[in-house]
Amino acid sequence: MKIEFKNILRLFLLVAFTLSSCRKEIMRVKTSVRRTQSEFRVLDRTFNDVKNAVGVKNSNQEMASTDSTIYAPVKQKTLLNNYGYIYDFLNGNNELITSSNFSYDSIKKTYYIEDKKYLRIKENNEVFGWHPYWMGSSWKKYPFELLSTISYFSYKIDPNNGSYTNPEQINEWRTTSMIDSAKTKKTRVLLTVSCHGRSNNDKFLGDENKWITLIDSVTSLIKYRDADGIDLNFEGLPYFKRTEFNRFVKEIRESLDFNLNKKTFISVTLPALNSREIFDVREIQKYADLMVIMGYDYNNPIEYQAQGAVAPLQSVESNDISLKSTIDFYLNKGIEPSKTVLALPYYGSMWEGTINNSGVVESRAERKVTYSEIMNLMKNELVFNKTSVPIFDETSMTNYMNFVYSDNTTKEIWFDDDYTLGKKYDYALTNKLKGIGIWALGYDNGYDNLWKVIEDKFSTEKINFSDPIAEMEGYPINISKFIIKNKRVFVMSALFFSFSLVIGLIIVLSDWRIRESIVNDQILKLVFSLISLLLCIPLLVILREFVYSILNKLGIPPINISLFELMISFFLGLIAFYFISKITIPKTDKP
Repeated sequence: MKIEFKNILRLFLLVAFTLSSCRKEIMRVKTSVRRTQSEFRVLDRTFNDVKNAVGVKNSNQEMASTDSTIYAPVKQKTLLNNYGYIYDFLNGNNELITSSNFSYDSIKKTYYIEDKKYLRIKENNEVFGWHPYWMGSSWKKYPFELLSTISYFSYKIDPNNGSYTNPEQINEWRTTSMIDSAKTKKTRVLLTVSCHGRSNNDKFLGDENKWITLIDSVTSLIKYRDADGIDLNFEGLPYFKRTEFNRFVKEIRESLDFNLNKKTFISVTLPALNSREIFDVREIQKYADLMVIMGYDYNNPIEYQAQGAVAPLQSVESNDISLKSTIDFYLNKGIEPSKTVLALPYYGSMWEGTINNSGVVESRAERKVTYSEIMNLMKNELVFNKTSVPIFDETSMTNYMNFVYSDNTTKEIWFDDDYTLGKKYDYALTNKLKGIGIWALGYDNGYDNLWKVIEDKFSTEKINFSDPIAEMEGYPINISKFIIKNKRVFVMSALFFSFSLVIGLIIVLSDWRIRESIVNDQILKLVFSLISLLLCIPLLVILREFVYSILNKLGIPPINISLFELMISFFLGLIAFYFISKITIPKTDKP
């Protein structure tokens, strides 16, 4: 009796101690709840004061019904303050979101992460750039994170058959690492398909059999590099091939999507001046993802003005040749601004001249000069001095420089820099265009100030989230994805393991001493029963699939899986334990 009383006393003390500990924990939780409720009441009062100050009269209940995130920042912060270590453990150290690296934007009501390593072009903007084959390996210095799309220039169409005339460049497309570098930064990769000159366009567009050859060839090249699509660059389009070009764009759209079994990206370049009225933008943009206006080469001495800016924002003379007139033309023709970009030059024009006896300069076009060449020329002490400084022309929004040499020869250079390009970018955005284009990448080699303008106007370092905790992509999620992806391997491994375990169990039970020890010990009986039950699970899965297949053939609806499996497992366990407990092994003469 003393022993029983001591046991009862010990049990009572244990219960009392447990209740006392639980009471302390309950009081601690209640205190925490009251503190949190007080914080919410303070927040509620503050919110109401601000709400009344700005004249908003609707109740908290009405606000809650329309905005479920009003207290979300507080809840998220409290949760992560208390359990952030668990959150970080589940996510891993290298994941995008951690418990402390994101913030809340109360105006947009979204969470965000802001860091230089997440630099990219904004989702609603586009920065398009051509990489000409003659720029070689200059792509190694491109900031791909500031490029939405890069297009390799180019596949030159052979108008006689639809194939290409430049096998060296096509071979470079097949081998260049530029495509891999662009993909790493999630930059879209296109192949420019070009055909220049009225005669060539007339010959190619007039024969649909050549279209088939081109489509087959381009499909193969896109598929080989897993590129995103093509850029159609047809310059000098004949007026009477307007309808054929529309049908060609439609045909190449449908054929590429079908042959590549995916939605391919197609851009179409449009001229600034020459033959622009021939392009039926309303029809073309039905099949194109991007319309690229080539806003340069306005100072072509053959067709337009003799001397001046390559891309004037406004016309200097009365001929109305400018970026403004070009954009107005296409907007009036019905082009969609949301899928249009304005491409601008990374080059200028150089004019050479002589001073005659009357002191008049007679100029003629010499050549185009890249931005890099112009900057190097300005640094050259032999030609640059205090009297030869860039002059800013406000009307065209362009710079120009004059150089006079001792032999009475002159040079005049018109060019854009980071300031003038920035103003033209602003003009494109003011007209609600999607973004800008660059002709051509690499022309600024050695200088990064032009990229800084793009970064300022078109990029973001923010990544937005609606609910960071719900959008976690940590170890459990990644492991689950891996298991689902390789489920056949895991199923086969599990079946093999189960089969091996059964064989091992049979071998072990072949020893009479082990059988006798299991029968004579209740705990070992229970363990043995549980092991047997676990080994039945694969059989249950196989049985379920077998029953399902039969029911399906008979047209009978399936049984509730979870209830079915639970009942089978329960009864099998009871039956197995009952029969094992009844097993008796006759005594064996021990050696």
